Amino acid sequence: MSRIRSVKILFFLIAGVLIINCGNASASSENEFAASLYGGVMTDDNWRQSISGQADLVDSHILVGALGWTFYRPANRLWSLELEANVARHFGIQEHFEFNAPILTARWEYFPWNKFLETSLAYGLGPSYATKLPEYERQKSGDSEQFLLFWHIEATFALPESRWSTLLRLHHRSSGYGMFADKGGSNILTMGLRYDF
Repeated sequence: MSRIRSVKILFFLIAGVLIINCGNASASSENEFAASLYGGVMTDDNWRQSISGQADLVDSHILVGALGWTFYRPANRLWSLELEANVARHFGIQEHFEFNAPILTARWEYFPWNKFLETSLAYGLGPSYATKLPEYERQKSGDSEQFLLFWHIEATFALPESRWSTLLRLHHRSSGYGMFADKGGSNILTMGLRYDF
């Protein structure tokens, strides 16, 4: 996929999120569950290079649906712990489904500008299973496994009191430094929507 086409898709996703965010509902920090839908494109880089803004994109895409449950949030409401499960469909070089669960996620929810733009940062970790050996992971690393480690880095942005937020996520599969496999892994830059309920 060309960079111009990627920029156009990103522009329309952002515009759609801003339009949706104009309809406010109850505060997202009060809700226990979240549903997310996001999509993106794979990179040819490691995770650090992928988030640097200079990633080389590959003709492999993903669409993911996720459901999360906030099971702990302290009284000060600065952070929370969540469990998530997600199902991914790969298109392009890789043609398979991917199941990631349970994903234990820690989310930082307090930022000084939250009264203008509610922001959160999250990191989640859990097992990942691909329904067949991921072709691009095999090409890139020389081998891969269906069962690997999944983790994500995520940022969300929402208008105050809105249940809807924009989600930016690095969707990552890896060998876990040899704990899950000798080789394999991928990095996918994604963007989507999150709805808290």
